[in-house]
This record gives sequence, C-alpha cells and structure tokens, in this order.
Amino acid sequence: MTGKLIRNDIKQNKLLSAMTIIFMAISSMLLVLTVLLFTNLLCSIDDLMATAKTPDFLQMHTGELDESQLHRFALAHSEVREWQICKYLNLENSSIYLGNYSLADSTQDNGLCVQGEKFDYLLSTENHVLNVSQGEVYVPVCYRTQYDLHLGDTMEIGSQKMHIAGFLRDSQMNSMMASSKRFLVNESDYQKLAESGEEEYLIEFLLKDGTDTGVFAADYAAEGLPANGPTITGPLIRMMNALSDGMMILVILLVSIVVLLISILCIRFILALRLERDKKEIGMLKALGIGKKEIRQLYFAKYILFSVCGAFIGLVLARTMQKPLLRQMQELYGASSAGWQSDIFSILAVLLTEGLILFSIRCGLKKTERYTVLEALFPKQTENKKNNHRQYLFIGFVVAACTFLMLVPQNLYSSLSSPKFVTYMGIGDGEIRIDIRQTEDIRTITERIDTELKNDSRVKKYTVLQTKSCPALSSDGNQINLTVEAGDHNAFPISYIEGKAPEGEKEIALSSLNAEELGLSVGSTLELLINDTQISYTICGIYSDITNGGKTAKVGISSPIKDDNIPAMWNIVYVSLEDSVSKEQWIEEYNQTGIKIVDIADYVKGTYGQTLQEIRLASKTATIIAAVIISLVVALFTRLIVEKNRYSISLQKALGFTSGSIKKSYMIKGLLPAIIGTVVGLITGNRIGEYLCGMILKSFGADRFHFVIDWNKTLFLIPIISLTTAGTAVWIGIMAIKKVKAFECCMGKE
Repeated sequence: MTGKLIRNDIKQNKLLSAMTIIFMAISSMLLVLTVLLFTNLLCSIDDLMATAKTPDFLQMHTGELDESQLHRFALAHSEVREWQICKYLNLENSSIYLGNYSLADSTQDNGLCVQGEKFDYLLSTENHVLNVSQGEVYVPVCYRTQYDLHLGDTMEIGSQKMHIAGFLRDSQMNSMMASSKRFLVNESDYQKLAESGEEEYLIEFLLKDGTDTGVFAADYAAEGLPANGPTITGPLIRMMNALSDGMMILVILLVSIVVLLISILCIRFILALRLERDKKEIGMLKALGIGKKEIRQLYFAKYILFSVCGAFIGLVLARTMQKPLLRQMQELYGASSAGWQSDIFSILAVLLTEGLILFSIRCGLKKTERYTVLEALFPKQTENKKNNHRQYLFIGFVVAACTFLMLVPQNLYSSLSSPKFVTYMGIGDGEIRIDIRQTEDIRTITERIDTELKNDSRVKKYTVLQTKSCPALSSDGNQINLTVEAGDHNAFPISYIEGKAPEGEKEIALSSLNAEELGLSVGSTLELLINDTQISYTICGIYSDITNGGKTAKVGISSPIKDDNIPAMWNIVYVSLEDSVSKEQWIEEYNQTGIKIVDIADYVKGTYGQTLQEIRLASKTATIIAAVIISLVVALFTRLIVEKNRYSISLQKALGFTSGSIKKSYMIKGLLPAIIGTVVGLITGNRIGEYLCGMILKSFGADRFHFVIDWNKTLFLIPIISLTTAGTAVWIGIMAIKKVKAFECCMGKE
C-alpha cells in the first residue's frame, strides 16, 4: 500500500521529485569526491615515502664536513636506525638543456646525485628503485610535461650529453614548492661532471617510530654538527608534498559544504511546499484516525527512496570525476593503494551527507504534527502571499550562496598568482630576485653584483640579504638552528602580523610558525649564539612566511650576525627598476653573467604553478556547479510561484492583461532577489571567503592573509554569469504563464 502511494505521488510530482534526487546526488558527489581525492593523495604520498624510505631528519650543508663527528653522534643516539651522507652537485641552470629547452629561466635549483645507498631512494614511475647506467640520466617527473620530454631525448650539461632513460619520483623534492630538483646519474658520470657545479651534502637520518624530530633536531644543533643549510623533517616533506594538490581538495571541500547547505535548504523548502499543498489530505487522514507517526513515516519512506537514488548517482559521478583530477597526483606520487579504505570512506561520506539531509527532512516533517484537523482542512488565505515572499527570498539566498561559491576559488587563485602574494611568503615586494648560492665564493660574487647594481642607473633601488644558520636557545634551554636573513628589510617590506621590521642592532623578527613553536611574541627576548657569545635579541615583529617550512627569522643590517666570520648559506638580492626600463631586457642582460635572476612574478608561478593549475581547475568546476544550481533552483521556484498564483494570473488575463505584461511583472520580481543575492554573494565572498582561506593558509605559515582581487572578474564576469543564469532560469520558469487560461478563475481553481 505504502509503495503504491509513493509511486502515485512521484508520478504526480515528477519535477519536485527529480529536483530532490538531483540535490541529494550533487551533495553526495562533491563530498565523496573530496574524500576520494584526499584519501588517494595521502595514501599515494605515504606509499611513495615508504618505498623511497624518506629520511625523518635531513640537514643540508655546504662547506667542509667531518664524517667522524656525525658517526659518533649517530652511535650516541639509539633512536637512529640508519644514517648516510648524500652528495648533491648543484648546477648552473644556464648550462642545462633538456631536449630543446634551456633551464636558464628555471626558478628551481637543479643538480645531480647518485642513488642512495641505504635509503632516500629515487624511484621510477612504477615506484621501483632505479639503477642508472653510464651515459644515462633520469629526470624529475614534474619536468616531463613542462618541457615535453620523451624517452631517448638528450640532456646537456655544458658539453656533456646524456640520454634520458626515464623519469623519477623524488619523495623529497617532487613538489614544485621544493626549491630543488635532483637528476639521477651514474657514479662515473657524477665524477666526470663534479667540476661543473658546486657540491653540497644531504646529511640524512632514519629514526625509530615515535621519535620526536624536534628533540632530535635540538640535540643535533647542541652538538655543533654541520648545519650550513636548511633543516628539513619528515612531517615537513609530507606537508610540502600534500600542499599543492591539497589546496585544490580544500577548495572542493569548501564547495561541497556550501552545496550541501544549499541542498538541505532547497529540499526543506520543497518539503514545506509539498506539506502546504497536501495540507487538506493530511487533515483528512487525521480525521480518519491515522496517527501522526504513520503520516510522518509515509512521507519519510519516500525521501529514503530518493536518498538511496541520490547516493547511488553521487557515487557513480564522483568515481567518474575523480579520474581526471587524480591524473596529476598519480603522475607525481604514483597510483594509490587506498583500495578498500577509499571505498569505506566513500560510503561513510555518502552516509554522512544523506544522513544530514534526511535528519533535516525528519525535522521538517514534524510540521505535520502541529496541524489540527480544522487548520489542515481550512487553511488561511493569507498564507499564499507569505509563501510567495519566502520563495523570492529563497531565490536570493541561493544566488548569493552560488555567487560566493564562484568568487572564493577565483579570489584564491588570483591571490596566489599575484606578485603581491610574495609578501605572505616571507619575500620582499620587489620586481626581480637574484639568487647567489652554491658558488665557490658567495661573498666575492655578492660584492661584485652589489657594485654593478650601485652603478646601474636603470636600478631604482635594491637590497642584499644574507641567509645564515645561527644557533639559538629556546625557552626550555634547548639549542636550535635558526635560518636567519640579515639585511635591510624596509627596502622591500613583507607582511607583518605584529610589530615591524628589524632595524636596531639587537632586534629580530620571527616567522609566525617559529614564534608559535618557541612560544614568543613581540617584546619577548631570544638568546642567539654568535661566535660563541650569547646575545639577547628582542622580538620586534612577527611575519608570514611559507618558505623553508615557514620557520625563518630576520635581523637588521647592523646585527652582529652579518659578521663575515659567519659563512652565508646563500645571498638574495631584490631589485626594483625605473619605470622606463624593460624588465625582460635587463634580466636577459644580467643573466649572461651566470647568476640566477628571475622575475618575482615568474618565481611565484614557478613555485606554485602546479598548485595554481589545480585551484584554477577547482575554480572552473565550482563555477559550473554554481551556475547549474542557480539555473535549477531559480527555474524550479519561479515555476512553483507561477503555479501557486495560477488563479490570480488567470484573473489578470480575464481583466485584459496580456501574457507579455504579466511575464514582465514576474520577470522583475524574479530578477530583483537575484540581483540582491549577487551583491550579497560578492560581499560575503570577499569577506567571509577571505577569512576561510586565511584559516587554511595560516597552517602553512601565511598569517593575516588578504585577497588580491581581480576586479574585472569580481565586478563583471561573476555577476554576469550569476545574473545571466538567473535571468534565463526565471524566463524558463515564467514560460508557463502563457498556458494559463483566462476562464480558469471562473472555475474556482485556486
């Protein structure tokens, strides 16, 4: 009996039933897609790191090295499972050619290495440990598409040519956010090319499970072991691997949450309309003695059926859509072994989505319990107007939510791709960046460039910043190594969360992650060990930084850290040119000196290009989904408004009004909430969206984040998409007006 009633109800309300299933399917699809992508990403990264045996602690070092010190340290620490020293030959990018492409403009540090002896293996595209023959080279897989490379192509380093035997996955440096890339060569080829670059060391440790890498790092620093370079830990490597694709997944998660809220409200509204329409039938059932519970179960059974259909469709769509989105992840990290885990989490995501929707429906059905028999059989006439207002209000809300949905991913993309974003990376707001690292004499080359820039009339301003490793004492007395950048930080300022740039001799600014980890704030003191002398520095500022794992510090130009006795790990020069100067021509001229010079905009794109592509794809997907939701919801509710006002429309026609004039009236009524909704969506997208994205980026070190808005898209493209879609949907919805006949009002059709 119940099944027959449900079938009859669906036949009589095909449009509303179809819309309910569509909303359930879209909500399930997006949340399942988020879960599938996230599960596959984490499993792929974990599989890659496990197969490659990624080190838990890595100290990069340039300069002399005493292996016996490291050997004694490893023996004294029982938490060390294995340790090794890997050599990395840093090459000049201008001397490298991949196929027909030069790496002169590459923002990455490119170098050669040999296969790890005990761990830190470089893997094939099938995630097998590689063995390379003489005359062959394996190229980072991220370069395959970027430079259109194929097996058998050549790689040139100066006059030396090698054949590309394949492409490798590097668990440490896969992501473009890692500033270095390793090319795998044979030991004999490495020795031949040893004079072509500058050698540095990767001091690597595999630690026992449960070891605190922070404590281990403090012990390493306290021993005064080689540390002329960045320190990297396993969690940081995992974070860098996950960040690029993870940003896209976070955007999809945001979209899925917004769509779920819209779906719940739409379905609740459809349910309210159905209950309003079925009021007399409910009253009759109550008059016949049928209980509240039975009436509620009759309606709820139908929505359970809709939920099963929506869940199935959502699962199928999510499985279909994941394939193109997983392609980039599988290229970088390999196929995921998630398998049954992915299936279980997908089912849980579906159950969560449909459970929330059904819970909302169950709460909505309680309205039937409040009807008395008299209220149900003889409804008040004033309720139609109230419901019309609610429908128009709901159209405005849906358009606002969908505009928000389109705007936030677009603003995130425009912000990350903007040169201004560098101020959240801990990088000065300059036009050009010059990197001086891995050379025989960093100091001499820096002085030469300093002189050239000082005498170059085309240069508006510039500053030289030296990066050094400096021991510091944490509040609990442990010694740590700080990566400190010394120089004039007011020339090209960065974004400070609190305080200001360091100016005084004993002032220091900390990155937000460093300040949080050390428990320090503006006004606190930090003890630094400079030339075996303990000096107290005052924290003058805290800034955003997502470079070097987000853990850096900055001191002024007069700080003792600039002492020449403390070797620089690398130097960076920021340059701003006169307005009339061609930036491209200037860079090309200075690039001939063999120094790595890049446009800051190109540096951001080179570092975050992969992430930007993923966010752009997510932004386009969000725009399409938002446009579909607007068209479906607005067309549906406009059609419902016409249907509910059929009597008044018929009366207007009987009084001489034409279908065209009535349509015009309803068109204006439908577009007005859409316009208001678009404005509200733009405001909330810029305000609340900025806050939500800021929360995500804060975990990576970019605090107090602000959108860099592309006003052309914000003020023109997105409103045009919203209003055009809404206007078209309203027009489709009011097409039913011409089918209303003038004589219907005389037949008592209300």
